[in-house]
Amino acid sequence: MKKVVITGATGFVGFALTRELVKQGISVTVLCRKGSLRRRRLEGLPVEIIDCDLQDADDFTLQGEYDTFYHLAWEGERNDFEGQYKNIGRTIFCLELAKKCGCERFICTGSQAEYGEVPGDVLITEDTALNPVTAYGSVKVAAYYLMRDFAKRLGIDYTWVRIFSVYGPNDNPDTLISQILAAKKENRTFKMSTDGEHIWNYLHEEDAARGLIVLGQCSEANTVFNLAGNENLPLREFISRIYGRVEFGTEKCSVNLNVNVQKMKKHIRFDDFSPLI
Repeated sequence: MKKVVITGATGFVGFALTRELVKQGISVTVLCRKGSLRRRRLEGLPVEIIDCDLQDADDFTLQGEYDTFYHLAWEGERNDFEGQYKNIGRTIFCLELAKKCGCERFICTGSQAEYGEVPGDVLITEDTALNPVTAYGSVKVAAYYLMRDFAKRLGIDYTWVRIFSVYGPNDNPDTLISQILAAKKENRTFKMSTDGEHIWNYLHEEDAARGLIVLGQCSEANTVFNLAGNENLPLREFISRIYGRVEFGTEKCSVNLNVNVQKMKKHIRFDDFSPLI
């Protein structure tokens, strides 16, 4: 992997991936909306930034030759079906663009949301039935099937990476870990509505980025990977590592992230991953 195109580089995981690509000496070209409020994140990084709004990119062409295309850009609220649906056309556009600029592989990020509500005693593998319960998960599933078949027609290798729960310093302030860290900093009790007994899994943003790079260039192509951490534990056990002043509620959460990572372990060293502390 020498020359990479990436969409979604200003997002949480996309920004981590962009930094890691640069760190590894890979040439990076970022497709970014001109008016993006998070564009300033890329300042100081030795990347080429090309203005491209995927909402209106019919006439856009990319000059030059590249070998790999990472598509992470995704928009819309979790249950905004109309907004989510638009991502399918953008994903198809990016796949066609990847083919036109000579890319040998197209890597697209899926989500744990594709599996839906899986009981905690069920281990989620790449072969687990897809049963999304949100617009976001449903459209990710649709994009996966369309992209898989279209990539075959175009003759370009693809890798679909279903990312599970990622955390890190650049995460959204509204996420659970960000809120708990804020409570810890302010020395106040954090209250949760759930009992914290559902199974969860966490992966640091930098490990997610390294994982995406390894899986994107490994010999196993035209396939799906679950990208997650090495521990599946009740959520309350993870939280106890971060902060002791947390009050749990009584609600039961129907979402469990009891994920099997044996497939990705064939290519990634978990010894290098960061434990949640």
